[in-house]
Amino acid sequence: MTRNTGVIAIVLSLGTVGGLTHAQPPIVAIRAAAMVDVERGVQIADAVVVVQGPRIVAAGSQQTVKVPPEATRIDLASATMLPGLIDAHVHLTLAGTPAANARATLAAGFTTVQDLGSGPYANIALRDAIAAGRVEGPRVVASGPWLGISGGICDFNGIGVRGADAFRQRVRADVEHGADLIKVCVTGWLAEAVKDPAKYEISDAELTAAVEEAHRLGKRVAVHALSGGGIGAAVRAGAELVVHGGFPSRETVVLMKERGIQQLPTLFSLSSGEPAEVSALRRHMRDAVAWGLPVAFGTDAGVIPHGRNAREFGALVRHGLSPARALRAATVDAAAALGLADQIGRLAPGMIADLIAVDGDPIADVAALERVRFVMQGGRVHRANEAR
Repeated sequence: MTRNTGVIAIVLSLGTVGGLTHAQPPIVAIRAAAMVDVERGVQIADAVVVVQGPRIVAAGSQQTVKVPPEATRIDLASATMLPGLIDAHVHLTLAGTPAANARATLAAGFTTVQDLGSGPYANIALRDAIAAGRVEGPRVVASGPWLGISGGICDFNGIGVRGADAFRQRVRADVEHGADLIKVCVTGWLAEAVKDPAKYEISDAELTAAVEEAHRLGKRVAVHALSGGGIGAAVRAGAELVVHGGFPSRETVVLMKERGIQQLPTLFSLSSGEPAEVSALRRHMRDAVAWGLPVAFGTDAGVIPHGRNAREFGALVRHGLSPARALRAATVDAAAALGLADQIGRLAPGMIADLIAVDGDPIADVAALERVRFVMQGGRVHRANEAR
C-alpha cells in the first residue's frame, strides 16, 4: 500500500451544525487508508473507526462499518490508524518540567503511561492533574516513590528502608498516598548483572514482605531487576512486572510465561552502556525472546528524552521481536501489564477511544511509529497536523 504525504483533512458533517442540543454525546467517524488489527498483526484497508463520546462504537473496513449520517467526519487520508500507544515504564517528573514531558509524550502517540518512580508522590500529583484536565498529557498509572534498601540503587535522598517491617510500612504509606502499584528495587544496574549474575541487593524477606503487602492491598508490583538471580527471586516472590532488560534464566522465562509475568526491557535506554555489557545483554535477550519471554513495552523515558519513546520499537526488533509483536507489546500486552486490557490497547467496540495515526505501515517498518500525525485520547483530539 502506497503512503502519500499530505495535509490531514478534517471535514465537519452538516448534521452537526445548527446549535441543537443532543442528549447523546456527538458521534465522530475517522477514516484512513488503513487500520492495524494489533491482535492479529494485520492491516485492514480503507478503514473507519466510529467514536461516540469517550468510547469506540465500531471499527473496521468501510464496507463493514455503517457511519451514522449525523457523524462528524475526520479524514486522515493516506495515514494508518492504530490504538493509542502505551509505555509501561516512564518517569514524567524527571529530565524537564512534568507538564512539558507529559505534553511531549502524548504528542508522540503515547496515550497511556505507567510512571514507575518519582520524588515524594510527584508522579501521583501529576496523574491527578492530568485526570482533572489541568495538564495535557497521557493517562497515567503511577507507583509513587521507588522502594528499595537504604544505601541501595534506589535510595534517592534517603528514601531507602531496611527490614521486612519497614518495607511493609512503606507499601502501606504509598497506597495511602494513592499509588496504583508498587515499584521495588531488587538489583543494581547492567554492569553488576553481567559481573555477578546471582547477586541482588534486597533480602528475600524484604522482597516477600513488600510483594505480600502490596497484594494484600490489591496492588501490583513492578521490580527493577537485571541479574538472573534478582529476576528469579522477584518472579518466585510473585511480582507482576520485571523492569529493564536483563538475564532471566530459561527456567525463569518458563515460570514467567506460566504466571503471565511480563518484562519491560527498556533496551534503547540501556544501549548506551559499555559495549561488552550491552553485547552480553543483547545476546541474552535474543535468547530469552526465542524462549518465549513475555514482553510489554517500556522505555524508562526520563533516561531517554520524553517524546522519543518510539525509539524503543527499533531496539525490540533488533532483539528478536517482529514488528507486529513489538507493536503488540505497546498495545495489547502493555494494556494487560497495566491491568487495563478491557479498556485500552485495541480499536474495538466498547474500548476507550484512544487512537493515533502514523505516516507509513508500522507492520512493515516500526520506524513509522515515530511519525505520528494524529492523536485522539478518550474521544478528544489532541493532535491533527500536516505530514512532515
